[in-house]
Amino acid sequence: MSSPIQYGWAAVPRDTAKFVASLSSSNTKPATASSVQIPSTPLAQKITALATQHLPLQTVNHCYRVYVYGSVIMAQHFPEQLASWPDFAETFYLTCMLHDIGTAEAFQHTTKMSFDFKGAFVASSWLSEAAAPQDLVDAVAETIIRHQDVGTTGSITLLGGITIVATLLDNVGQCGDLVAKETIESVVKSYPRNKWSGCFASTVRSEIGGKPWAHSTHIEQFAKKVEGNMLMEPYEGEVLP
Repeated sequence: MSSPIQYGWAAVPRDTAKFVASLSSSNTKPATASSVQIPSTPLAQKITALATQHLPLQTVNHCYRVYVYGSVIMAQHFPEQLASWPDFAETFYLTCMLHDIGTAEAFQHTTKMSFDFKGAFVASSWLSEAAAPQDLVDAVAETIIRHQDVGTTGSITLLGGITIVATLLDNVGQCGDLVAKETIESVVKSYPRNKWSGCFASTVRSEIGGKPWAHSTHIEQFAKKVEGNMLMEPYEGEVLP
């Protein structure tokens, strides 16, 4: 077994293709959303309450989908790393619930900062107020800052790497071979997309329209890529009233 990993502080390639290069789709097995336990620690419950208070249901469901997809991918494709990361579930859950908090109405256009940077400040504040360990606070904050940081050079934390993989899967359909079709069907049944592609594309356009310097410009044609998510298109469903 490799050395213990705490809060995802382990270096992996920032290049998603390299990060998943050694993985095999033969390890991809059907899984259900209910097979992934939602953390119920006092810290997790507090952050869930704050996230659901500030974010619309479409975004909250996205956060849950990212958590479930990432958890399944870790279990099926990174079992050694998962076995060495005892606090994975809570750390990853907190990250998923907060990774888009900067898009909340209370935060996105009340600052000139990019939403992911603002979100990191908000998350850091909330976690610190809840007396979370500083290394956990920093791990979540760094991952929120870097969860759009796709590229081909350098490194990122393991927490950051799996967060990027799971968000790319849900947002643009990338890395679809890492989860079974049955898994997607179960996840979207538990946490419906409700026209998420259109919703998030609109958020991206609003971000860039109001902040032409925003970090979201780092991903070329980001909104169009989100709208072109063919993997998830069959599951888009009806928009919430």
